[in-house]
Amino acid sequence: MLPIFLQASSSPPLPSGYGAALLQTLVSLVAVCLLAWLLLRWGARKGLGVGGRGGRIRVIERVALDARRSLYLVEVGGKVLLVGTGDAASPSLLTELDPEAIPSAPAERRSAFASVLQRARPRSTAEPAPAETTPPPSDG
Repeated sequence: MLPIFLQASSSPPLPSGYGAALLQTLVSLVAVCLLAWLLLRWGARKGLGVGGRGGRIRVIERVALDARRSLYLVEVGGKVLLVGTGDAASPSLLTELDPEAIPSAPAERRSAFASVLQRARPRSTAEPAPAETTPPPSDG
């Protein structure tokens, strides 16, 4: 009597084969990615992980010099520091900048950072004069 009971309650067979397995794998992958994305967003809002918002340290701007080296403008306790990072080396402090000299909301990020770097570079006593250019003669 038990085999008859099991036959009566069985559901229709699920599709099998490579197509069904591929579809199940893709649906599972999408579900895992969605769950990971939701957890990362929730964690960032709570201040967890790398995306957390610290109260004492703030990265003002980052500029990649190449694939392995970058410059960071970092604000720490009212001081603005220019920090260089690279390959396998530890981050190094390049200079401390005047917070008043840093534009608060630059219109164009690259030109603002370039102006900060210009101010951070040591001044040389003998600066070369700009080269004069003459227009080419016209053929007339």
